[in-house]
Amino acid sequence: MDPNTLQTLIGVGGAPVVTALVEVLIKPFTADKRFYPLGALALGIVWNLAVAYVLTLDTRLAALLGVLTGLAAAGFYSGGRTLFDNESVR
Repeated sequence: MDPNTLQTLIGVGGAPVVTALVEVLIKPFTADKRFYPLGALALGIVWNLAVAYVLTLDTRLAALLGVLTGLAAAGFYSGGRTLFDNESVR
């Protein structure tokens, strides 16, 4: 398997992990929910840079994938919140 393909699969596949990390690391310390997507973006970048460091892969690709992973994690969070919001169920 191509190393860049592996990095992409691990990086973007880490979006649920980043979502869980936001719940564990960001939510207890921040009362304002507007900062959750920012935390997801930062944790997505950190996640992908850590993967690139461990697997000795391209850090530029890791930074780009980090942004995509953070945005995906923010989407998971807002999508789940919308899905389970009692007011949106009719």
